[in-house]
Amino acid sequence: MIGERWQQVLEKHGDEVALHHPAGRLTFARLDEEARRLKPTGDYVLAQGGAAELLRAVLAGVLHGRCVHVVEKDRSRRVPEGGVPAGAFLIKQTVGGSGLRRCQFFTAAQVLADVDRLHAALGLDQCGACVAAISPAHSYGLSVTVLQTLLHGLPMHWVPEPFPAPLGEALRQHERVFLPGIPALWRAWLRAGVPLANVSLAVSAGSPLTLALERNAWEAAALKLHNLYGASECGAVSYDASQLPREDERDVGALLPGVSAEVDAQGLLLVQSSSVGLGYDEILAGECFGEGRFRTCDRGEVKDHRLLFQECAGAGINVAGRKLSPEEIAAKLRAATGLKKLSVHGVPSRDPERCQEVVAVVGVPASELTPAFRGTACLGLSPWEIPRRWVAEEDKRHQT
Repeated sequence: MIGERWQQVLEKHGDEVALHHPAGRLTFARLDEEARRLKPTGDYVLAQGGAAELLRAVLAGVLHGRCVHVVEKDRSRRVPEGGVPAGAFLIKQTVGGSGLRRCQFFTAAQVLADVDRLHAALGLDQCGACVAAISPAHSYGLSVTVLQTLLHGLPMHWVPEPFPAPLGEALRQHERVFLPGIPALWRAWLRAGVPLANVSLAVSAGSPLTLALERNAWEAAALKLHNLYGASECGAVSYDASQLPREDERDVGALLPGVSAEVDAQGLLLVQSSSVGLGYDEILAGECFGEGRFRTCDRGEVKDHRLLFQECAGAGINVAGRKLSPEEIAAKLRAATGLKKLSVHGVPSRDPERCQEVVAVVGVPASELTPAFRGTACLGLSPWEIPRRWVAEEDKRHQT
């Protein structure tokens, strides 16, 4: 199924450029040759690294009939508990709304359903290239960059870091650009004056898009930011295809063809579609994920076939579109400090594009939460995991 799709892309676009990246260019035919030279030795192919490495690894899985495990370059691979289920083609490794890092499994048909649904809904056949300044290994990035290149022949221009100068240079090289981003990046690009004249489609996902940011893009760059909502477990759910800025900040667009959603008895959105995955490698009590249905951790409303997002009720922390596990951060802080009484949670950020902030509740007096203590505690953390707020446990007790 996916192999046949790749052959169609190869026959149509073989001599054309599939990937523009800092080291040069890679045609579809060359990509095919390099992927065929990769000889998977285990049960699945590990796809990790930059755009070229991801394209080669995913394609190698397609060509050699192996499952592909996609891992972001700054993460270690999680070995799926209980092995890989029969029929799985893709393994995603993500935190999601639950706050627990797990593996998610998908068949080739489920992957293709999501990629095709996105391609049609976004009108990607009208775009000349995708400029990828977001992580191509993140679920959102994977679906709109790597998989669109392999399964629809959409050329990708990879920008390793989303800084204004290299992004602007990449945008100038193409006409009718598809530029996916997240609210925090869109704000940074607009503030820096990135030349966006060649962007024919601008999409925002990963965290809520404020009306203020959307209107800023409209007024400053004559650019409509299109809201896209989904989850790694079920793929794209809704899309705002309108050509004018929204009036309701909760509005995350119309449900995509083939996708239905309702609010269940817990007040959470329950999604049904052909792109819902097989399930997790570790299941929590009461979860619904599989057989075409996925209960999200989000609260919202479905009105006139449009989805209105309210809030995420899960334990996961969303820092500028990056989903973080509270327990993973807490474990690193405990290891660095030697403290057992230490917990982590998220709170709304005063910066709407940041979405949430990490809060550490520490079992020491407030007087010990010095800059030196915090510096030592954070040595093992990634920049986005560092707590913005530190609370002494005794202070938290007084607040409750």
